Amino acid sequence: MLTRKLVLSGLAALIALASGLYAAIARADGDPAPTYQRERAALRFKGCHWTDEMGKYVYDCIKKNDGMNAHWCYDESLEVFCPAQVEAAKKPEGSSEPRSKPEN
Repeated sequence: MLTRKLVLSGLAALIALASGLYAAIARADGDPAPTYQRERAALRFKGCHWTDEMGKYVYDCIKKNDGMNAHWCYDESLEVFCPAQVEAAKKPEGSSEPRSKPEN
């Protein structure tokens, strides 16, 4: 009697686990929200040029997180370093200072 209850509860747990995994996979395939978020971030920082300092920041962030969260580290580096670049690009066009080309 006890083994029958254990088998039935194990079977119920297996079915619940399988249906939960199926729901998670189906949600991941059809959810476009992360794509829109990435595009929004790209448009927000479109005037930002990549620098070696940003690369070092991303490398240190990924190393600190044991190789995980590369997208978060990239987004964080844009938020830290790019506002100054974007604001500098918005200077009035009548300024006498020539803008230099970014170095890659």
